[in-house]
Amino acid sequence: MMDNQLEKVRDIWVNAFFTGNFDLLAQYEHADFKVVYEQEGRVESNLTRYERIAYAVKNGVWKPQKPTVEFEKFEFDRDLTHCKILIGLENQKKIQELWGNQGAWKIVELRFLN
Repeated sequence: MMDNQLEKVRDIWVNAFFTGNFDLLAQYEHADFKVVYEQEGRVESNLTRYERIAYAVKNGVWKPQKPTVEFEKFEFDRDLTHCKILIGLENQKKIQELWGNQGAWKIVELRFLN
């Protein structure tokens, strides 16, 4: 089952990332949002990330590559307040998104799996 609201919010969030709109990103990211890079054993918090994006945008070097998505699997909990999204990319790479809904959908964690 798919939640239309989540799909809309997610589209806005993804778009905000690729355009480097960190103000908009902040609206859809949970206060404790973090990015986990399992392979490098590295965790990036919101503020570090926003600063990095702002700096790159200001200097005209914000050009993230859109990955080729091979599949997306949505897994909602019973009361539809949490969703785990598994994204399969080319070269067997996988990304996992954790979303929570406390009145509105926000992303809690973005994890680049090993």
